[in-house]
Amino acid sequence: MFEELSYIQIAFLTFQAIFEVVLVCLAGFIAAKVNLLNPTAQLNISQLNIDLFTPCLIFAKLAPQLSFKTLAELAIIPAFYAISTAISVASSKLVSYCYAFNAPETNYVIAMSVFGNSNSLPVSLTLALAYTLPDLKWDSFIKDDNADKIAGRGLLYLVIFQQLGQVLRWSWGYNILLKKRDHNEIYRDLNCIIYSDNPNNNNNNNNNNNNNNNNNEMDSPNYNDNSVILYSNDNTNPSVIRKIGYFFQNLFYSFLEFMNPPLYAMLFAVIVALFKPIQDEFYQNDGFVQNTISLAITQLGEVSIPLLLVVLGANLCPSNEVQPASPHHNKLIVASLLSRMIIPPLLLLPFIAMCVKYLPVSILDDPIFLIVANLLTIAPPAIQLSQICQINQIYEKEMAGVLFWGYVVLTLPTTIFVVVASIEILQWV
Repeated sequence: MFEELSYIQIAFLTFQAIFEVVLVCLAGFIAAKVNLLNPTAQLNISQLNIDLFTPCLIFAKLAPQLSFKTLAELAIIPAFYAISTAISVASSKLVSYCYAFNAPETNYVIAMSVFGNSNSLPVSLTLALAYTLPDLKWDSFIKDDNADKIAGRGLLYLVIFQQLGQVLRWSWGYNILLKKRDHNEIYRDLNCIIYSDNPNNNNNNNNNNNNNNNNNEMDSPNYNDNSVILYSNDNTNPSVIRKIGYFFQNLFYSFLEFMNPPLYAMLFAVIVALFKPIQDEFYQNDGFVQNTISLAITQLGEVSIPLLLVVLGANLCPSNEVQPASPHHNKLIVASLLSRMIIPPLLLLPFIAMCVKYLPVSILDDPIFLIVANLLTIAPPAIQLSQICQINQIYEKEMAGVLFWGYVVLTLPTTIFVVVASIEILQWV
């Protein structure tokens, strides 16, 4: 039992899991430093991982584990995500008010606070802890529970958090919080203009305001354009049947715009899991399908986590191809880390503990759910925010600083603290 482990032993087990992650990230950092992984290569590898390897990992972990009973228990995750997001927004606004940030700076801090990493570092840590920490079995709910099943459930919880975050990140985050801004707008309330060492950047800044509207139009979702075309083909008032047809067509385009390869993998995993004969053919009967298709998917999925961590390490390598730092560079970094990794966990950890203790929801009894929920409260800002900042050319140096201090400095002590706190909660309940 956990009582047999001292805090030093628990901290050492957690340190081993983190150090494994650090070593793989270090390989990516070195590769970027010697220019083996330039920004273009990083984007290409990330895209390959998102489109191929990560969906295979999701399918391989979820399809054998899901059932009707499991799916019914997952409804609490969106509610928890909404509460944690509200607390993060409130924390970031309070910190921004204390620092007297202007509107763009406040939006940046909100983005750093709300959009935590849920698809690289927490995934690798969850999988490592599932195979490292003892007594994470959910014996009251899962028959013959083992490390593989624990890891699968942990990944399932993370995937749901990931997709909720993806929707918010690429809508509210991309289009509002971290949208492309005119150079003067960013520094409007600072009574100063910062010029880049690169004269081309200064010339481009004068043209940014004229191009913003065009860029925003180009970045808008495709299904909006399709809906306009659908309605523009008929000059007369459409009939009720035609209106219904337009509605379902637009709904279909919206669905396609919303879906991505990891979501498709999750959908297919649910379909396989809900039809027991198909699930048995994939994972129980030891036949042709299990020994070919299932094994191929599993092997492809095993590539995902190392690639994620290599790209994460490459992202931590500083680049000279960025905009100049803002006058509040250091304050923005401190405010972002306070709003993401310090203040919200202090509020959320007691809240999670009370939920586990008193709410009659079986999923809260799953030890790996508690580990996942607590890890997500202290996870550093999402790596994808760096990509958004690069695309929109906003606060790139600040983003690099947040990534360094968040991943290199704060992750180890905060993760050890959270794992120890999670074990204390499990013993308390």
